Amino acid sequence: MNHNPPKPVELVNAEGEPQTSMLAQLVAFGTTSNDFYSRTLRELLESGCRGTPSQPFEDSDVNGALAAMHGIAPRDEIEGMLAAQMVAVHSAAMRSLRQLKGSDTIAQQDSNGNLAVKLLRTYTAQIEALQRYRGKGDQKMTVEHVHVYQGGQAIVGAIHQGDAATEKAKDHPQSNAVTYNPGEPLACPNPVRKIVPVVHGQG
Repeated sequence: MNHNPPKPVELVNAEGEPQTSMLAQLVAFGTTSNDFYSRTLRELLESGCRGTPSQPFEDSDVNGALAAMHGIAPRDEIEGMLAAQMVAVHSAAMRSLRQLKGSDTIAQQDSNGNLAVKLLRTYTAQIEALQRYRGKGDQKMTVEHVHVYQGGQAIVGAIHQGDAATEKAKDHPQSNAVTYNPGEPLACPNPVRKIVPVVHGQG
């Protein structure tokens, strides 16, 4: 049996409503293309809203679907398509849960329950896919720090709060002294005292 969906819905501004509302509808689908918006809206309504050839879509279903798209706030056409799928899958999952509630036999419970679980898992996977796509441009940067102590021992590693190397560096105010040349006087930690000369062995 072939399914004939209801006629496409044409959204127009209500009397006195500003023309900017049509632009807001495009933004809700992440696009500036009227063709993409019309196609995706038609697919969304046919898959996610109740309606038959003899019964048009209900206003509450259409407004609810548009509100869901606005809440997801897709930023481009890829996110717009994914958002429409999410709304449709959510609607299908809720229908399956209603059918599960009204199941009379174990076979019906198994069938409706398994379908509901698959749809709910799909919805969760769609949320994760949207989050990954939105984070595709994020970059991770690791800052390396070098600690050099007296004796020439160096510690290289990433800086972390409470890191042992960082705490140890605080206890070594002269950790910036990297080299020592024989014959040069050593700097005294106490600036009030005089510089201590280096004593060379006689031989």
